[in-house]
Amino acid sequence: MLKAHELQAQGLTQKQIAEQLGRTDRTIRTWLKEMPRERKKTVRKSKLDEFKPIIEALVRENPEINGAKIYENLVKKGFTGKSSIVREFITKIRKEESQKAVIRFETEPAHQAQVDWIEFGRQYVNGKLKKLFAFVMVMGYSRMPFVYFTTRMDSATLLYCHIKAFEFFGGIPDEILYDNMKTAWYYDGEHWQTNRQLARFAYHYGFIPKRCKIHRPETKGKVERFNQYFENNFFVDYDNRTLELTALNEEALAWIKRIADNKLSQFNQSRNERFVYEKQFLKQLPASSFDVRDAIPLIVNRESCITYKTNKYSVPPVFIGKTLTAKPFVEVEKLELFDSEGVSIRIIDCAPAGSRQSFMRLEDRDAILAAWEKGLKRDAFKRQAKKTFKLSNPEYVAVRNPVFYEQFLMGAL
Repeated sequence: MLKAHELQAQGLTQKQIAEQLGRTDRTIRTWLKEMPRERKKTVRKSKLDEFKPIIEALVRENPEINGAKIYENLVKKGFTGKSSIVREFITKIRKEESQKAVIRFETEPAHQAQVDWIEFGRQYVNGKLKKLFAFVMVMGYSRMPFVYFTTRMDSATLLYCHIKAFEFFGGIPDEILYDNMKTAWYYDGEHWQTNRQLARFAYHYGFIPKRCKIHRPETKGKVERFNQYFENNFFVDYDNRTLELTALNEEALAWIKRIADNKLSQFNQSRNERFVYEKQFLKQLPASSFDVRDAIPLIVNRESCITYKTNKYSVPPVFIGKTLTAKPFVEVEKLELFDSEGVSIRIIDCAPAGSRQSFMRLEDRDAILAAWEKGLKRDAFKRQAKKTFKLSNPEYVAVRNPVFYEQFLMGAL
């Protein structure tokens, strides 16, 4: 069929084509009415296919990156191919980057920062196997990044990391862009709404929370590209090692300071050079920090104790039967207690969750014992007073009117 179309294109008639191919006119007419179908090409899978997105992110972030370093990182991730195909692919990406004419829609200095989480799975952190995450904030104009490792992604941790980022940058951008993370947004059935705690936090610091469009993660492409770069240039050397969280955060910030002097190919300037200009437009930090901690109501039981994560902690007995507000700290296992007026009572060092331990302070124990003894004396006095009242007031026995007794008791007291 394909040959018939080729001969027709050369100017041969239907009859001439039939004679040349040894077919009937009818067959040739049928073939010429149909469009020729291309043969399916066999697509061979390459060992490099699953690693290409990683290489692209690294090279587009830094076209001058060392190819041998990329190959070494890929081998650690399970790549079994030769270095030559890696070099060829790197060369291809570099060529595309140099030839590509791109219209870039750049944000104004200090106008926007982009936020995201990176998940690293389970790692040995501070001696325990835990899920490890990294909070990332990238300034849109300068591409200056901030990274902070944590073992939680709850609302309090998210906002705490924001404060650390603002302190690192020395100011606050006009707006911050998020994806659909639950700690930032919720759907009310008609519209996406800002999480209430994030809204309060944003008002305190004077920025506008923005949500990237659904199915368009490229709207926060600056932070996405940095995430790939960070995973494959920093964390690849820490994966599956025993980690200490404080030291890991210090090393991440030291790494950021090193790469901040590298030239960005699209600007021919470093992050540091661009950030020096951007920083002067950032909003100033407020005089006081926002309290990002969750507020948890806890009832003081008859033993003058509160229960938090299965562990019991004593409080002064004046709070028995009352509800206190507990605020757990983000980075340390401590709990601050507040009374109904918002006055801080004390800070408690927390035991591991689920250990079912009890902790009684000596001063609480003495106060509870004194209150108990006072209660016994008061009860004994009331019993004796009631007996005396009944004997001296037979009308009480007749009518059983407790008001008489209360008046007598108050007078006796």
